[in-house]
Order: sequence, then structure tokens, then C-alpha cells
Amino acid sequence: MLSSVSDSLKASPATPAPPYYVKGLALGIPAILLGLQLSGWLFFIPAITHGHFDFRQLYTSGYMVRAGHARELYDYDAQKTFQDALVSREQIALPFNHLAYEALLYAPFSVLPFRTGYFAFLGMNLGLLALSFRLLRPRMDELAEVWRWLPAAMCLSFLPVAVALMQGQDSILLLTLLVAAMAELQQGREWTAGVLIGLGLFKFQIAIPIALLFLAWRRWRFSAGFALSAAVVGSVSLWLVGFSQVEVYVRSLFSMSVALNSPLDQFRYGISPVAMPNLRGLIFGLADTRLSGFWVQAVTIVLSAMVWLWVARMVPGKQHGADALLLAIPASAAVSYHLLIHDLSVLLIPIAVTLNRFLEAEATGDRGGRLIARASALMFVAPVCMSFIPSHFYVVSLPLLAFLFAITAVSRDQVTFRG
Repeated sequence: MLSSVSDSLKASPATPAPPYYVKGLALGIPAILLGLQLSGWLFFIPAITHGHFDFRQLYTSGYMVRAGHARELYDYDAQKTFQDALVSREQIALPFNHLAYEALLYAPFSVLPFRTGYFAFLGMNLGLLALSFRLLRPRMDELAEVWRWLPAAMCLSFLPVAVALMQGQDSILLLTLLVAAMAELQQGREWTAGVLIGLGLFKFQIAIPIALLFLAWRRWRFSAGFALSAAVVGSVSLWLVGFSQVEVYVRSLFSMSVALNSPLDQFRYGISPVAMPNLRGLIFGLADTRLSGFWVQAVTIVLSAMVWLWVARMVPGKQHGADALLLAIPASAAVSYHLLIHDLSVLLIPIAVTLNRFLEAEATGDRGGRLIARASALMFVAPVCMSFIPSHFYVVSLPLLAFLFAITAVSRDQVTFRG
């Protein structure tokens, strides 16, 4: 784990008891977040009934592949036709914008009626979350000392995880792949870790920045595993849709990203940059009315590249692989071009591990450790902004950047994340 705390902490015969407010917050914050989730599920019931939520396009993509319509997978009109027929009639389609290989995952669920398929997928997501917790739990031992149920409470109460479960999103699958990759890296199996993260290319905006950081850090075995996995999923995707749909896919990505400037475009694709807690969302939210679309894109690209380069240069290449991944995850989230609240589920990994290591600084008085612990705790709570200021959710990028800068700066001192 991270360790900018002085060596005296390691030498202490016993860990000091945490201050009273630490246990109070450990009991209170998850309870409040779980209460918000309960109310969220109650308000979400009509969406389940009408089918206007994210599982809509994933379910339809699985049906299109299973029914022999894979070569229309990225055609907007075809997607709308199938979504209206299979789920419910809506003004717009929710476009499937992932690599085609992922649609194979949803094909079995598309055999079931939509709502039944949704609950079956919810059951799979809960199973994956349980697996992620089991793999992550050994790195949350200090949190359990504060309150034995705190590790489980953090996994269940982290709002991005709850949103991913509600929406029937695939972010829990990516979380599981990343936790498994961290476990492999902990054992020195970098090639296998690279393969696992390559399988997560259905969220390529997160997986690719991670892979590029490992390449910059000269982790050749990891990069080889990632390249092999990427080649396989890319080939399967091409085989499913054909070259003509690749061109359609690239155009649709362009329309949903660089060309997404007007409110009409945002409505058509159901995407709003101000709902993105990353650099793109922050720049769009602050400068949209002051800069042209071209300059918003240019500033986004330049600042994202600067943050990525800063992390790449600041982190020692010889750092332990698991440590490097815990830094790469928040870096990829910050610079990713497309990031919504459920995508923040992957931050559970660095938040939990970092907080586990530095929580004792609240008792020892280590100033640097306290700052990092509090940056971790703030990032854990920050997604609650979606409940109160959803039209300004981009502000969550600020605690994300603070968290990233805190743990990256500490890495200069050859720190480790082992726990």
C-alpha cells in the first residue's frame, strides 16, 4: 500500500486506536449513503417498468447479435427499432457504443423477457460484486479494525456501485477484472494481469489509459498480455460486425464525443458532458458558454495529456505492479473522455486500499497521511453530488484530481501499496 508515513509507524508495537470521530464517520457515512440508495431504488421502480435505463441498449445488443443482426449493431435507426420493439417505445435510442464482443455477454439474457433479463443480470452483477469484495477484503484489514463490517459497508454503500446495479451497467464487471488484475500483480503475474485488463476494453476509455501508463513504465509483460487480449477482442468484434459497421461505429463515436456540442445532439444520444466527473466534464461545465466547441475539445485534450504525462513521469517504473495499478486507475478516470457516475465504481479499489493504509494517520498525527486519508474519504463521499447537483456533477472531478495528485506525489518516495 501507499506509505509516505514515517518508518516509526511501521515500528510501533501496536496501532493506536483511531479517534472517536473516525468510528463515528465509519458508522454514519455508509448508513446515510445506504439510505440514499434505498430512496433511489424506490424512485427507480418506474424506470424498470418502462425500460428507459441503461440495460436497454445492452439487452438489445445481445438480441441483435443472437438474432443475426450483428451487422446492424451500430446503426442508430436499427437500434431504435429493436429497442422500441423489445423494450418500450421512446423518443430516442440509447446507442450501444462498446466494442461488439461485449454484446455476446448479453445474448443469453436476451432470451428472457426484458425485465426478467434485467433481474438476471442484476443477480450476476451482485455475484461479481461479492467476488470483487472477496478479492479486495485482505487489503481492508485496518478498516475492519475500526468496525468489522466497514469493508462490506464501503462496497455496498459506494454510490457508483449502486448506480451500476440499478442501471444494469457493466461497470461491476470492469471492477471485477481490475480487482483480479491487482491480485495477479500482487503475485507478480503481470502477463495475466494485462490479459484481464485487455478483456475490459468494452470500457476502452478506461482500459487504454491504464495500458499506456504501464507501457510508459516499461512493464513489458503486462503490455504483452494486454496486447494479446486486445487483439483477440478486437478480432472477435470485427468478425461479428464486419468492416462496414466499423466505419459506422467510428462515425457514431465521433458524433457522441467531439461533435457533441448542441443540446439537441446531447438529447439524441442521451449524453451530457456536465454529468461527467472527469477533465472533459470539468472543462465543458466551466467553459461551454465562454469557449467554442473547438477550444473546449482542444483544452480537454491538452490538459488530459498533461495529467497523464505527469503521472507517467512521477511514478517510478520499478514500483510494484499492484501499486502502479492503484495509481493508474484514478489517472485513467480523470483523463478518460467518457465517464459517468457508474464508471466511478472502479475507484472503489484505490479508495479502499489507500484509506486502509492511511487511516491510522488520524491517530498518529502524521500530517501527510491525514491528507491522503481525507482525500480518499472525500472521493468516497463525493459521488453523492449526483443526488443534489446532478446538472453540475462535473465538480466531482475536483476531489478526483485531488485524490490522484495526493497518491501520485507520494509515489516519488518509492512507496508501496501492500497491505
